[in-house]
Amino acid sequence: MNNTNLKIFDFLSPKNERDNIKLGLSRIKKAIQELGNPCKNIPAIQVIGTNGKGSIAAYLESILFESKRNFGVTTSPHLFDVCERIRVNKKNIKKTDFEKIYTLIEKNFSTFELTPFEKIICCALNFFENQKVELLILEAGLGGRLDATTAHKLRPIIAIGNIGLDHKEFLGDTIEKIAKEKLAVIEKNSIVISCHQHSKVENLINKKVEEVGAEIIWKDSISKSYELGLKGIFQKQNASVAIGAIEALNKLGFNIKEKYISEGLKKTTWNGRLEIIDYSNKKILVDCAHNYPAAKALSIERSNWENEEKGIYWILGVQRQKDIYAILKTLLKKNDYLLLVPVPNQLSWKLKDLPQIKEIDSKKIIEFEKFEFAIEYLFGLKKWPPNHPVLTGSIYLVAEFIKFANKNKG
Repeated sequence: MNNTNLKIFDFLSPKNERDNIKLGLSRIKKAIQELGNPCKNIPAIQVIGTNGKGSIAAYLESILFESKRNFGVTTSPHLFDVCERIRVNKKNIKKTDFEKIYTLIEKNFSTFELTPFEKIICCALNFFENQKVELLILEAGLGGRLDATTAHKLRPIIAIGNIGLDHKEFLGDTIEKIAKEKLAVIEKNSIVISCHQHSKVENLINKKVEEVGAEIIWKDSISKSYELGLKGIFQKQNASVAIGAIEALNKLGFNIKEKYISEGLKKTTWNGRLEIIDYSNKKILVDCAHNYPAAKALSIERSNWENEEKGIYWILGVQRQKDIYAILKTLLKKNDYLLLVPVPNQLSWKLKDLPQIKEIDSKKIIEFEKFEFAIEYLFGLKKWPPNHPVLTGSIYLVAEFIKFANKNKG
């Protein structure tokens, strides 16, 4: 890879993307226009929410793949490689194709001062146009109203995952403010699919739908007749929203049969979500519980584990802008141990910045300079814990641990 390419992939690192967030649609709208409005006539399912967006997109992708449709998907953030974020028929964009389109955008649109996320969305739309896809799945980034995915005008279906408190520094400090930002994507004649939400959020969805003249379809958790490829009680809701979006597609003339829905749900995969990783013949559970709603879902999941009352070893790394108190309060119980680690290459919470954590005995809190040292500590215990240790708190921590585990196989 030459220096230009290294520069591209360095610019699109998680830290740099995070540091360059600027919500707004004016920049990307100009860029899309200059690109010749790629995909302007291609309908999109836009997936919004705080948690579950990636899972909903993964279910949709798997179902559409089973039904042999030609479709493009863009999701964020990536786990290992930015090319994961632009996929056609379940295949990542090739690095060479990505570099080619990205370089074109850099060269021609530098005056627009696009953010890294906006550049990726421009690359995605351009690539999807070249691949002549018939449908798009656009996972929103932070919000909705000012999110780059909203610059694509033809979004007849809006799929909504769980809306909760996160990204308060960008979207507002209450669930109502956050919901309003996200729900602004709903337009006249939109078909809106949502799982059941916090009552305040449900009221806002109903109000918005009525205001603009859209249609709302509320979904309960799926029936037991479906088998899901993703683990977790909360996945029943995400799968249900995906099914609702497919049913809405069928209303628009896509003929996706029931057998493809059930096969697609069963074959869905999504790395880093309640995934068991084998490391040196031991099993460690990883999950991207990076905010309070995700921590709550993980805590509910934990309540079903066989020996959970004996305690869990949490290897936890949390970015500094996240509400670590809410995460700790939700996850930690009486017999638990907290192994606090930094999130690699991110500003993270440290023990000295935390007041006494009431939920856990201070003797059961240990801080490590690197997550690798926390893993070593676990292996140094006389006996491996009765429950799988859980590594969580940030998608970036999960990604680095999976890379580390894969590198040290055998």
